[in-house]
Amino acid sequence: MARHDNDYLSGAGSNTPFNFDAGQLLLQAHREQQKKERRQRRIVGFVGMVLVIALITVIGLVSYKSIHQRNVAQSVTVQQSYQDLQAVKLKPKYADAKGGILFSHLGYGKTEPNAPTLEIFTDPMCPGCAVLHQQMDETFRSMLDAGQVNLSIHPVTFLDGSSSDQYSTRASGAVAYIASNDPDPDHLLDFLTNIHSESFQPSENQDYRPVSDDQLKQQALSAGVPQNIADKAFDGEYKPWLQASAQYTLRRDELKNKSGEFAGKITTPLVLINGSMMDISAISDRGLTYKQAILQTIGLTNDGVGVEGVMPTLGAKDKPSYPKQTA
Repeated sequence: MARHDNDYLSGAGSNTPFNFDAGQLLLQAHREQQKKERRQRRIVGFVGMVLVIALITVIGLVSYKSIHQRNVAQSVTVQQSYQDLQAVKLKPKYADAKGGILFSHLGYGKTEPNAPTLEIFTDPMCPGCAVLHQQMDETFRSMLDAGQVNLSIHPVTFLDGSSSDQYSTRASGAVAYIASNDPDPDHLLDFLTNIHSESFQPSENQDYRPVSDDQLKQQALSAGVPQNIADKAFDGEYKPWLQASAQYTLRRDELKNKSGEFAGKITTPLVLINGSMMDISAISDRGLTYKQAILQTIGLTNDGVGVEGVMPTLGAKDKPSYPKQTA
């Protein structure tokens, strides 16, 4: 069939009723096609150039806003960030001026007057925080029940960018809400234990898998939080307070690591005892667990944990002396 067509085209000439040169027609068609393709390339090129310019403009605007916001944030002093934290309208009911939520065996906002105070800065996505909670939460419960310590929880949101759905803010917001509305501090501590457990805490960055509010709510319910409180714990009403608290925390020089790889930087977990920060890097280098370091620092033996009437040797106002060698 192809051969017949070729024969027809090659034999067309003056004897054909249309008197056309098929070769010339093909050449003309080829040239028209080239012109059309060049025109299309010019259009595509122009559109592409417009898109590139638009993209560059958008990237430039985003970059400018990001850089501007970062520069503005960096220019804020610790005093200004402290004032911003105080200016937040809606704060957790028992939050102190520095972003901590204090409780003891006497309840929220109350202290055992003779006991040292432990402040824990914890991010729900922080693997190191998970280790701290896994090692210490049961001990915290026992010491709290016996009136041996006061505990202040600082929920922080440094690792929001390590999730795709602001996991740190949502979980920390629930901590703030539960502490404000559920009068039993045991429920809060149990919730913290649940979300920092190996079976629940999500991985960071590329390994992160979204965690729904319903999944977090289940952890609250299993901790004993009443249904009506758990239902509202993830509405995000304390987000401005969490953001302001994080900005203030990041500017507190006394919270910067004293040694190790992150010396001069603020990382989590953070542990303060009577306002003095534990050098976690140094503690780790000495081969101590969190539990060993904390008990040695407050002056309480493992056998004395949870025993009513047995108090740490470190009083409420004493400055701690952290252990200098392994136990």
